[in-house]
Amino acid sequence: MKLSLRLPGFRQLLQSLRWRAATRAAVIPRVRLPRREVLMVAAAGVLAAGITLIVLVASFNAQERRAAQQRSPETEKAGSLTGARGGDEISVDDFLLPSLHPAGSVADYYPFRPRLPRWSRENVERFWVSPRQIAIETIGAINDRNTESMLEKVK
Repeated sequence: MKLSLRLPGFRQLLQSLRWRAATRAAVIPRVRLPRREVLMVAAAGVLAAGITLIVLVASFNAQERRAAQQRSPETEKAGSLTGARGGDEISVDDFLLPSLHPAGSVADYYPFRPRLPRWSRENVERFWVSPRQIAIETIGAINDRNTESMLEKVK
């Protein structure tokens, strides 16, 4: 025994919807894009995907190269145009300058007095200069120069 659900007017409803859709489709003009524009959009999409892929592969290779350099540190790099690694391409690391102050180097200044872990009262009275006094002198000198430059401009 086959069960079926009888809906009165369901077929008529479907037929009226089909008829309305057909009449509306006939009224709406169909717009066709020119083939050239479709091909240009498709080509631009493929080109963008290709460029993205190239950038991703290049950045992955650069990360691998940096990781390999960190794993096996090289000795002194030569300054040739062919690269320091025997004919490889030149990397950004070839243009980095060595540090001006390598670790363990001699200081560029010589202190006026030896450094003391704790100052005595005599040392404080002899060497201490209040930061407030230094700031007042520095700002005063700057203000004097600014005032003189403004007065020179006046006729």
